[in-house]
Amino acid sequence: MAKRSSSTAACRPAAHRTDITDRRCHHAGRTFRPESFHQPRRARNNMKDIYAHIERHLDESLEMLMKLVRQPSVSAQNLGFDKAPGLVKSALEGVGMKVEIVQVPNGGKPTVFGTATAGPRASARGKQHTLLWYTHYDVQPPEPLELWETPPFEPVRKGDRIFGRGMSDDKGNVAARLAAMRAFQEVRGGLPSNIKFFVEGEEEIGSPNLPALVKQRGRDFKADVCIWEGGGRNLSGDPVMYLGLKGILTLKLRVRRLTGDAHSSYGTILPSATWRLVHALSTIRGDDGRVLIDGFYDAIRPATKAEDDALAALPDETEEWKKTFGTKELMGGKGLPLRKRHLFDPTATINGIISGYNGAGMKTVLPAEASAGMDFRLVPEQRPDDILRKLRAHLDKNGFKDIEIEGATGVIPARTPIESPWVKLVADTATEIYGRKPVIQPSMAGTGPMYDFAVTLGMPIATSGVDHPSHKIHAPNENITVEDFLLGAKQAALIMERFGEQGPG
Repeated sequence: MAKRSSSTAACRPAAHRTDITDRRCHHAGRTFRPESFHQPRRARNNMKDIYAHIERHLDESLEMLMKLVRQPSVSAQNLGFDKAPGLVKSALEGVGMKVEIVQVPNGGKPTVFGTATAGPRASARGKQHTLLWYTHYDVQPPEPLELWETPPFEPVRKGDRIFGRGMSDDKGNVAARLAAMRAFQEVRGGLPSNIKFFVEGEEEIGSPNLPALVKQRGRDFKADVCIWEGGGRNLSGDPVMYLGLKGILTLKLRVRRLTGDAHSSYGTILPSATWRLVHALSTIRGDDGRVLIDGFYDAIRPATKAEDDALAALPDETEEWKKTFGTKELMGGKGLPLRKRHLFDPTATINGIISGYNGAGMKTVLPAEASAGMDFRLVPEQRPDDILRKLRAHLDKNGFKDIEIEGATGVIPARTPIESPWVKLVADTATEIYGRKPVIQPSMAGTGPMYDFAVTLGMPIATSGVDHPSHKIHAPNENITVEDFLLGAKQAALIMERFGEQGPG
């Protein structure tokens, strides 16, 4: 999933320390300790015992997180799935959940699914409602390995940050929610509501088998409301909530022009697969970023007034983005037009091109074959299968019938309405925990399988979590700060409590 960058609101890395007992974080001229993290007024009245437990057992929670990170679970490389599901199962069982390793259709990576019923104090309130946590335990490939400052699957503490692949996306969210659940179990003798915990194993490869799994087992996964992964803080330090995700179509384009590579001197008379592919790619998107495929934009649902108003309220992060990504300009201008383009527009992206020789030195070769990975980020009401058909028609129309499309997979976009009572409840918890009103974004720029839960199962969805742009999600040196972990765990606890009190609205 596409996420964030750096911010002055994040705690800066200090000198290397391997212990996890010193939980101080030098931030804005102050020294933060767990007991000094945001303690909202109302929360002090009925949540102080829960927060104290989360802080008191912080080292154990971080150790569990590091244990999860030590176990590789790279879905794109089929790495580590002989052990990773069992490790996640044990973690969920550790907070009293009944857990099943769910075999996914088509031989996919297993989902770990846990359930727990509300405790006796909650039962006294009457009808019990159910909250679904959605997370995933698979991670992105760690490559390029040479850019990591520490081994990706050997967690290392540097000041307030702990480094490792999956530390924030998404094993940090798994561990933070478990820390919140453990606090209720051990302090109050039970949970404030029924909980279902869905931990997917294929999110990072587009959840190709999730629609079939939901069709097969949807009744088991159904809940009144859902909290997704992916919340946290933005570049300005404000809590951020997301209510939707873009869809995606991923695929490879491939062309072969010769039976084998040739000496480049034959470039006078032999066709080049590389040039052929480059010419085809150049017809798909203009220099301004607009996709040139006929009908590509036809199905898009215009943003509602509430969505436009929410977008207008977002902070202008133009300069922060430039600094973070090391660029002098951004496509789409700045301010509101840039934000609208980023969150509400679809994209066409070349992820990489493979052809010929790219090793050390020179090799004068004329490549016989070339391929390119692409993704198209989609917005409501675009559909991956429709865009795939239109791409094929576009290539054929422009004289590229020899370009083959391989391995296409897709995810449908989804959004929860801003007016949903569930959105208000989660927003109120963010205000309590972070001491600031949350920035509500109608959608992430990234992708996930939200459609299968929001639309197929009919659940309102909002995010909360441990994320921050400085965590370098999907990149080398992924990390998490102790502060963000604690804030995420406390908000998870408060969401459970408020949901237990108020229900889904």
